[in-house]
Amino acid sequence: MKKPKSQVLEALRNASVDEAKAVAFLEAQRWGDAPCCPHCGDLDVYPMMTGEKRNKDYRWRCKGCKAMFTVRTKSVLEETRLPLRVWVYAIWKAASSKKGIAALQLSRECEITHKSALFVLRRLRHGLTEENPQKLTGTVEVDEVYIGGRPRYVSRSNMGTYADYKTPVVGIVQRGGDVRFRVMPRVTAETLGHFVAENADRSCRLITDDSKAYKTVGLAFEGGHKFTRHKHRQYVKPGTDIHSNTIEGVFSLLQRGVMGTFHSVSRKHLPNYLNEFQFRWNTRKLNDDERVTRVVKSLVGKRLEYRESVENPPYSEAAGVEF
Repeated sequence: MKKPKSQVLEALRNASVDEAKAVAFLEAQRWGDAPCCPHCGDLDVYPMMTGEKRNKDYRWRCKGCKAMFTVRTKSVLEETRLPLRVWVYAIWKAASSKKGIAALQLSRECEITHKSALFVLRRLRHGLTEENPQKLTGTVEVDEVYIGGRPRYVSRSNMGTYADYKTPVVGIVQRGGDVRFRVMPRVTAETLGHFVAENADRSCRLITDDSKAYKTVGLAFEGGHKFTRHKHRQYVKPGTDIHSNTIEGVFSLLQRGVMGTFHSVSRKHLPNYLNEFQFRWNTRKLNDDERVTRVVKSLVGKRLEYRESVENPPYSEAAGVEF
């Protein structure tokens, strides 16, 4: 028996090769059947026409504030000269690929420059940033992972410590729920305590490994603090559900994506990649149709200018991480 065709995916395929269909697709995903002015919110708007066809910029005009706008206005797509079909294709691939899409691959498939592909993916990841996320509840697992590899052309005597060439990332996941990531300059009891307190409710049951940094953190949780002794190769306490395998599974997707798809990620831009992997995990129970729709809606109301992305990175250090 054949699987029924998805109308959204069929529209995506058509929109990724035709500019007019790309505009229609994004307008349908953003506004549905009720287009409105992004400046004042007025529903009394109309598309501007050139004869019987829409003008080449696909502009709208609001009868209330008299302003002109397009589907790009008030979003990360604003004032970009790239065709919208490129953005649609990038949204599709970023949302549906398990471990993301590399900028070089996007540049080949869309026949754009590598710089333009980086421009698109950088803004899509910025648009996936969650604003005011709800705190996690129930049973939560916390762990840290170090992203990166050994530096090249460095002798063993001058290699430095583990954290000198790897970037620490802390993650917290609710069992059956969402995950949160954060890049840490250093992993200490203080930084872990702030991160966990911001993302988990005090009623949670906290599960970690046997790191000493978590002992102080676990005192604040009413549900208690349980841990496994990884130093003794204990990963699940026998006869219980005490383990941190969920967050380890999340980290495996992150590491495979970085090593297998992106290959090299700088510390400066690592938080944006974490946004992408966090979004995909939190929407893992949705199908591709719903995930693409959520991506388009998450891009609205956000803007990332070139100066902001270069001069004010989300992480202060810009040292490269090589693999």
